[in-house]
Amino acid sequence: MDMQVLRERAGVSRAEVAFRLAISETSVRNWEAGRTEPTMTPKKYLEALRIFKCTPEELAIASEKSINQRHKRKPGRPRRFPENQVTQVTDSPVCN
Repeated sequence: MDMQVLRERAGVSRAEVAFRLAISETSVRNWEAGRTEPTMTPKKYLEALRIFKCTPEELAIASEKSINQRHKRKPGRPRRFPENQVTQVTDSPVCN
C-alpha cells in the first residue's frame, strides 16, 4: 500500500489532507508520487495518523513504498540522458 492508496482507503481527498495538516496540496501530491517523504511535527504526525486511519507502521510502509516506486524504471521509458547526447569531459581542452 502506498501513500495514495492509504489516502483513498481513508476516503479523503488530497485537498482535505492538505487543509487538515496545514500544508500545500502539492506536498501531498509529492508524497504520493514518491518525490518527497512526509516530514512533519509530532502534532501533525498524530493528525496524519487520524486522517489516514492507520498505524504508524502502515504510514511508514506506505511512505517507503511510494519512494521505492518512484525509483523503479518503467519498461520502455526513455533514458534521461541518451548516450549519444552526452559529451565526455575528457575530450575538452585543458586550460592552464
